[in-house]
Amino acid sequence: MFWENLVFDAKMPHEHGKYWEKLLSSETLTDNEGGFETRLRFSPERYLDLCFPLVGNPEPHAQRVFPVLDAADKSVALEVEGVKLAREELVDIAGRGYFTSSDPAQTPRTTWLAAVEVHSAEPERDAKFWAILTGFHRSNSVPTVITHPSGIGPAIMLVHETTPKSAAKSSVHLDLRLEAGDDINQILNLIQEHGGIELKHEWGTVPWRVFLDPSGNEFCILPALAGDI
Repeated sequence: MFWENLVFDAKMPHEHGKYWEKLLSSETLTDNEGGFETRLRFSPERYLDLCFPLVGNPEPHAQRVFPVLDAADKSVALEVEGVKLAREELVDIAGRGYFTSSDPAQTPRTTWLAAVEVHSAEPERDAKFWAILTGFHRSNSVPTVITHPSGIGPAIMLVHETTPKSAAKSSVHLDLRLEAGDDINQILNLIQEHGGIELKHEWGTVPWRVFLDPSGNEFCILPALAGDI
């Protein structure tokens, strides 16, 4: 299983998606009435899709997942300690919050997705939960930050929530994708053993399953791609 999508509930998918595509220099995958998708390619094997499904009443105020952009040379790895980065909180055209950080000593060359922040009631607990599901590694020095074993692509950073999770769905969430050989029953057991639950939603028939992490944050698990089964 791997982290495939960063999903933004969107009232205007094309406009919202194009905003992020321009910001991150990604490539359009899908643009139709149902939504917009754009792909960030980190290496021949590593990518992340930003998805903007059409949602009639998204709730920006309920956002619990926040992109963190680095305005620096893309070849520079995300620093989680050491250099103090300048940090600014912004909102996109749809009212979704995100952060930018940069080293004041450097001249920015591009903007790239360095990480996503996930609000958590217990960051160390939830970092372990997400590491188990994604295969990411926890940092020894900063145990609430997890990164892909290759070191390529954005990190996932668990941060203390400012307010407890409400019943409102987060307007940004993560999707995970099953791979060939994954045992969904084993994964369900892992989720339950580590404090997550499956959400009994009322969104009709969908080809994915919806879950809550131990802090109540929604995420989806998508079936394996046809070629992987």
